[in-house]
Amino acid sequence: MVRFLFILLMITLFSGALYSNQDQMIALHFFWGMQTNALPFYLIVLGTFLIGFFLAALLFVPSWVRSMLDRRRKSRRIEQLEIDIDKMRSKTIKDAEPVFHKSSSEERHQGLL
Repeated sequence: MVRFLFILLMITLFSGALYSNQDQMIALHFFWGMQTNALPFYLIVLGTFLIGFFLAALLFVPSWVRSMLDRRRKSRRIEQLEIDIDKMRSKTIKDAEPVFHKSSSEERHQGLL
């Protein structure tokens, strides 16, 4: 909830700053004498945030794909191990001898019933 309120506050401040500076025009000067036409301030700031967002997404995608593949591989391995465990359990139950043997008094007692 605190994170949501913080993000809402930042968006409000960002929007207010852009709204109050919407009439200012800025020309960007690059290296080697290149420059842009005069652009509104809010377009430059918004464009900068969008470029940063897409660059961050490009940096995030490889690790996300790697984690998805790793999770899929581990899930398949878990399924295979569960199948192996079930096979071992069924084999062990069929081959197992009883752990407790009836004593002679129990056999006599059951014979009376």
